[in-house]
This record gives sequence, C-alpha cells and structure tokens, in this order.
Amino acid sequence: MDRFLKISSARPQLLFTFKINGKWLFFSSPQPLNPDENLSLIATNHHMCFRIRTGSCGINAPIRGLLSTENVWLKDGYKGLKAMVYNPSTGQSITLPKVRTRRDEARTYLGYDPINKQVKVLWISLCSWLRKAEEHQVLTLGVRNLSWRKIECSLPHYPISAGICINGVLYYIADQNRTTPRPRFPKPYTVVCFDVLSEKFTFINQALDNKVEWSSTLINYTGKLGVLRHDYFDRNTTNLELWVLDDIEKHKWLIKIHVFPPLWRKLVPYTRLNIVGMTDNGEFVFSTALLRDPFYIFYYNVEKNTIVRVEIQGIGPVSRQEIYTFIDHAEDIKRI
Repeated sequence: MDRFLKISSARPQLLFTFKINGKWLFFSSPQPLNPDENLSLIATNHHMCFRIRTGSCGINAPIRGLLSTENVWLKDGYKGLKAMVYNPSTGQSITLPKVRTRRDEARTYLGYDPINKQVKVLWISLCSWLRKAEEHQVLTLGVRNLSWRKIECSLPHYPISAGICINGVLYYIADQNRTTPRPRFPKPYTVVCFDVLSEKFTFINQALDNKVEWSSTLINYTGKLGVLRHDYFDRNTTNLELWVLDDIEKHKWLIKIHVFPPLWRKLVPYTRLNIVGMTDNGEFVFSTALLRDPFYIFYYNVEKNTIVRVEIQGIGPVSRQEIYTFIDHAEDIKRI
C-alpha cells in the first residue's frame, strides 16, 4: 500500500468535488505536468458519492488521499452531528466519534505527521458569539480505537481560514480580536502553526499587515507557506500578490507581486476564479468557483508569463454548484 501511494504521488491527480442532492460527488483526472499553450481536454473518472451529514459544510484539502468535512454546526437541533472523513479512491467514508463540547460551532483541519506517518484531525470548538476558540482536540486516524484527546492552546484565537499542511506543520489564519464581529475592512491577523507531531501551537504575530484580508487563501509555495492577499480572482484582476513565509523561526516574510499578461483578460470568463495551488513546476493553478459548462482551470506560468486554459470534461450534473478543486491528489488504497 505504501508503494502504491508513493507511485500515485509521483503521478498526482486533479480532484474535483461538489454537493448535490445531499451527497458529495468526486471526480478526478490526470494532472497535466507541462500544459502547453493549446486548449487541453481531460476526461474525468467518477468516484463514488458520499452522503452529507446535516449541519456540515465545506471540505478540507486532501491529505494522503483523505478528505474531511471542514465546518460543523452543533446548533439548530443537530446535537448528534459528527465530522466525516472520506477516501474517494476506495469509496470508503467513516463517521468520527462524537465530540464532547458545550459550544455550537466547530472547525476541523487535517494534518500529516511525516515522522510517524500519521494523519490527524484537529477539532476546534468555537463560541461564535464571542468569536473565540475554547476547546482543542485531536484524533489520530488509522488506529484501532478512534478517540478524541484534549490539547492545550496558550493563545485565544478564532480561526478564519482554511488550513494547509506543509512539512508536518498545519497553518491557518486566525483573528485574536474576540469581541468584535467579522471586520468589514482588512486588519492584521495571526498565523497559527500547529505541529502535527508534537501537537503544539505556535503563533506568528505581527506578521501580516493591513493588506491581507480575513478571507485570504493559503498555498504551498515551493515548500513554504504562501498567503494570497485576495481569495478570488476574475478577468479584471491585474496581478497576484503573495506573502511567502521565508523563515518560520524569525517570522520573516517576502512579498511577491506577479502581473498577469494581457492574455489573462482574453481567456478568463466573466466569473469568479479561486486559486487552488501551485505546481512543482512553479505554475499557479486557478479554477472557476462554480461548476458550469464548459468548466475550466487555468495555469499561470510566472517565468514564461503565460496563461494556459484547460477544459475539464465529464463532470456533472451541472447546475452552478460551488465546486472544490484540488491539485496534487494522491490515491491511497489503504482503508481508513
């Protein structure tokens, strides 16, 4: 199984998922290694559907072939709500044990410990009224008896972004101002660093200035944390502004600004694009936020200053559902 995962990682997949009729639908296709300037067509493979638990929304980026639900609401009568973990390659899904908590909302993250080769789920119980995280618990997947264990966090904060795991560290952006509602304007935030091996939290304060918004997207920028100023793009966007965590110990950041070529405006349709990652070849990948026909992803090569549009065929049914696109997905045939 480890050999299969290693081979699969060398031939990564594009993974697409969206919700319809109470289910998650998953599709995958080979990930182009060197997309050229011609329009490419990719037929997708349809994986099994998975049911959606009431009160949950969003899905975390895959870790070692696994995905999990991202946001969980425990109010409005959903008292038995539990987080889910999915493996599209095997068609297996599991319901995680119920978490004991007094709060009405939670956020979950997936992280990977490369030393012990373990995937862990981080559960954060939230007080939405005070915008405060009050309980932190961890569950290790792949063990015989799945159970949550409480861990300590020294700094009060409120998670406001999706997470990304890079080299054994799970990153997400958080708000430390617990007494105000969601800000209308940008302000400084903290970057939370969760070491998946030690299960300890550290924080990068005074890191992101007022230019970084609460909804910023995190990406893996050649093995380092990259924080984008905006979470979406469109045909009128002229550049890509990125903060790169160059030195995690010294909290040193580099600012990179890339100006799109004129072809960007010609190829990008009148719709919202999400940035979904960066390839090993240094190409930024964008995907339309809503499923439509035709459905495109875009490759932006910084060195060549080129834009390549790739049409993805075979995904459906199409009715403008919100779609999640992931790059570098590796199939894992190991059961959860």
